[in-house]
Amino acid sequence: MENVDPCRRFIKDVKRIIIKVGTAVVTRQDGRLAVGKLGALCEQIKELNSLGYEVILVSSGAVGLGRQRLRYRKLINSSFADLQKPQVELDGKACAAVGQNSFMALYDALFSQLDVTSAQLLVTDNDFRDRDFRKQLSETVKSLLALNVIPIFNENDAVSTRKAPYEVCYFTWLTSYQSST
Repeated sequence: MENVDPCRRFIKDVKRIIIKVGTAVVTRQDGRLAVGKLGALCEQIKELNSLGYEVILVSSGAVGLGRQRLRYRKLINSSFADLQKPQVELDGKACAAVGQNSFMALYDALFSQLDVTSAQLLVTDNDFRDRDFRKQLSETVKSLLALNVIPIFNENDAVSTRKAPYEVCYFTWLTSYQSST
């Protein structure tokens, strides 16, 4: 901890760290995934974990990855005539469903290279209105952390009823969970 930025010295006094990475962090300017950044993030999380910190990752980016994959698939399967027609915007929920699978596969591959196990926790805003759900989620997170597994939270945009799933309510819950344990 001697080489730590002075602004981050407080970290020695905590047990659990919640890292929130948004779409701007996990993607490049051209909209593709920033695989190098994600790899570096996974390495930093492993380092924190090996220093004894419990780490929870809250990650965005599944919708963008799904959109990228679906556009590519559509392009590959299109004729020249199809490309001349106006392009229909892809449904964000379908993009989320496709992207979430790919996103977790990438996190799994990156963490596996570091001998770290991760777990996916998909939640929606409505989930947190249910007291029993919150209790069960808390127990699951505690179990994962006790096993040195990195919980990766993401909003389940594929089934979320919110129009703009950008107000991350579960991050607020995680913050309160962090301070209560």
